[in-house]
Amino acid sequence: MRSLASAAALLLVCLPVLGRGADRQRAPIVLESFVEGEGSAVVMLGGGTRGADEFIPHALVLSKRYRVIRLQTLNISRSRQKQPLPANYSIAMEAEAVGETLNRLNVREPAHFVGHSLGALITLQFALVHPERVRTLTLAEPPAFWALQEADWRQTPDMRAMYDLLLTLGPQVQPTDDQWIRFRCLLGECGLKPPGPGDPGTEEWAARRDALRGLSAVAHVKVDPKQLTNVRKPVLIVTGSSTVSFHKRINEALAAQLPIVDRLDLPGTHAAVITAQEAFLTGLQAFFDRHR
Repeated sequence: MRSLASAAALLLVCLPVLGRGADRQRAPIVLESFVEGEGSAVVMLGGGTRGADEFIPHALVLSKRYRVIRLQTLNISRSRQKQPLPANYSIAMEAEAVGETLNRLNVREPAHFVGHSLGALITLQFALVHPERVRTLTLAEPPAFWALQEADWRQTPDMRAMYDLLLTLGPQVQPTDDQWIRFRCLLGECGLKPPGPGDPGTEEWAARRDALRGLSAVAHVKVDPKQLTNVRKPVLIVTGSSTVSFHKRINEALAAQLPIVDRLDLPGTHAAVITAQEAFLTGLQAFFDRHR
C-alpha cells in the first residue's frame, strides 16, 4: 500500500507567529494542510483532539477519486507546536483560516466539505458565511449548541454539563487531566484514568488533553438558527447509534432546519466515523455520487 507521505503533497504549516505589532496580528492565518489525489476537492476537518490525523485512512481511500485536503485546526497545531492561541481565538477565526488556506491551495470551485465534531462545527460556520464555496456538506455530530431551543436544554441534562465544561477551557488555560477525563466521560467514555510515568499512551494522552485548550470557543458561538435556511446545499448528517443524547439532539435540530438533508446512522459512539470507517466511507461516497 502506498504511504501517505509518498502520495500526499504536504503543505507546510504557515501559521503567523504572534508578534507585538498590529500588522502581525492582522496577518491571515493559514492552516497546516495535507493534500492527496486529484479531482474534485474534498476538504476534511477532524475532531477537536485528534484533528487531521483521524482522517488519514479515509484520505487513502477517497484520494483514488478526489483531491483530498485534510486541514489541521488551529487549536491542535498551536498545541503541538507549544505556541499560544490568539487571545481572541474563535470558531469564526478557524473558519476564516479554512477559506484563506483553500485560496493558497488554489481551490476555486465548490468543494465537498467533511467535518467531525469540532471540525464539523467549523465547516458549518464556513458554509454559513461562504455557501458559494460548498458543493456538499457532511456534518458528523458538530457541537452546535446554538441550533437548540430552550426545551432541548431542559430535556438533555448532559448538554448543560458539557457546555459548562467547555466554558472552562479558555485559550490561555492549560487543561488538566481532570478536565480531560470529564470531557471524555461526557462523550460516553467514563472511567478513564491518566497513565503513569512511562506508561504506553502517555504521549497521546497529553497531546489530546492539551488540545482542549481554546474549546471555550465552541460555547461562545452565537448564530441565529434561522441562518441555516441559507445553506441550500446538500447536507449529510452523520450520527453514531450509541452517541450521547446531546449530540443526537443537536443532529435532530440541524436536520429539521437545513433545507436539503440526507441522514447516515453508523454503529458506534461519537467516534463512529473512525470506528465504523468502512460504513462511513460507503455512505459518504454514495452521498457524493448523488450530488456531483
